[in-house]
Amino acid sequence: MTWTRKTFIKWLEVVLFLVLIYSLLLVFAGTTAGSLFSWFGFGPEESINTAAVQDYLRLPFMVLGAVMAGWVFLMIQIVRGPLKEGSAWSWTFLVRSLSLWFILDTGMSLVLGYPMHALFNIPFAIALGIPLVRLKAHARLET
Repeated sequence: MTWTRKTFIKWLEVVLFLVLIYSLLLVFAGTTAGSLFSWFGFGPEESINTAAVQDYLRLPFMVLGAVMAGWVFLMIQIVRGPLKEGSAWSWTFLVRSLSLWFILDTGMSLVLGYPMHALFNIPFAIALGIPLVRLKAHARLET
């Protein structure tokens, strides 16, 4: 397989589409999302895990999903448009946005004592980071 610019653009589109699906699951299947969060070790403590708490947590899961869906949808549009066309600012904006998310989300998770959530971020960072780094390398080779 030849690793071309087109390959890395498609890679980003697929990963971002999967993140969009995950985001929409948070919105439309908040209860399922709560189960996933608990399975990863950062759900509510057993002593407070009541029906009322579960009902309340649906709101933050849905809000998180909605914000993520908007953010990912914007990234998909940037990847399919300006990044695909070779615009330098698009790569910079994507990398800065993803870096800010990773640093804040992972750092907050570690500070608050949720290392499993911090580990949960790593596959996303790798899946999006590899094609972005390779796209930057391709851009350098083309100039």
